[in-house]
Amino acid sequence: MSIEKKELDRIYSLLDNVKDPEIGISIVKLRMIDSVEKRGDALNISIKLTVPGCPLSATIESDIKKALAGENYGDINIDFDYMTKEELESVKKAIYGNNQKLPTPIERYDKKSISNIIAVYSAKGGVGKSSVVALLALVANRLGYRTGILDCDISGPSIQTILRTNYRAAASEKGKIAPLDYKGVKIISVDMLTNAEALIWRGPLVSSAIKQMYSDTDWGSLDVLFLDLPPGTSDGPLTVFQSIPVDKIVLVTTPQTLSQTVGAKTMLMAETLKVPLIGIIENMSYMVCDHCGGRIDLAGEPSRRISKIPILAKLPLKQGLSSNLEGTLSKESFTELNGVINAIAYKP
Repeated sequence: MSIEKKELDRIYSLLDNVKDPEIGISIVKLRMIDSVEKRGDALNISIKLTVPGCPLSATIESDIKKALAGENYGDINIDFDYMTKEELESVKKAIYGNNQKLPTPIERYDKKSISNIIAVYSAKGGVGKSSVVALLALVANRLGYRTGILDCDISGPSIQTILRTNYRAAASEKGKIAPLDYKGVKIISVDMLTNAEALIWRGPLVSSAIKQMYSDTDWGSLDVLFLDLPPGTSDGPLTVFQSIPVDKIVLVTTPQTLSQTVGAKTMLMAETLKVPLIGIIENMSYMVCDHCGGRIDLAGEPSRRISKIPILAKLPLKQGLSSNLEGTLSKESFTELNGVINAIAYKP
């Protein structure tokens, strides 16, 4: 439904007070408002962000609703997209006129010859993401999927330790980084590129390393690439979601209340960046008695904030996992992970 000019001018006047949190200039002056429509007593506003997957979009949405709170609309719906390079060029005059700088555009890479890019993630550390990534990749490979792993944890890469390898990457025939071929799974991590035992890097270097490992590795054609993300909600995960075309997120938790509570931040991150969170793998969910073979369930009460996300698999707490990853993969766990692979990946 079209809006009368007087009402539309009023809306734009109020939204002129809403500023982009990073740049500090009105979203009206930045030409971020793509459209304003009415449907009944609801107002629908489309906003174009200056960078893909802006983590501050929730702040912009909140500020818009506050600015229009006194206008008696039944509902205010905000949809987000992002500007093209041409549209960014068109707002530079507004930026320069206010003696401001537009943030450096975030380069968005293409999918190369990779059919499925799956981020395995949790805001909580210590839940066994890397072990889950390794198991998922091995199961996918057994099922005939051409599989890869990108270890995105720059300060604490774990995949080589879990797989008990000591690989140093070199250049491939194409002049790209040659990944480790572990039983058919292509793997790259930062410890394959440097001899440093501990890397203490600021955010920009972390982001640059992740992007370079993705873009400069000779992945060939893959059915699925698993991204082993670092914990938290800062530079590392943000770089992945803003630069790499992630198809889906799998959340890893444990039964403990703290793990599930922090895991809810993962769901919020996925919602903010508009990447589908398709399910949970509950790691260290139960134990199997060495004497009677009975199952001891370790699960606690599910967090209300993540209970609406389906549990794709429950994996046991097992001794000797780091020394014999494949040997600890029971028939039951293989069947559950087989179901996960079928839910998150496809072959072209």
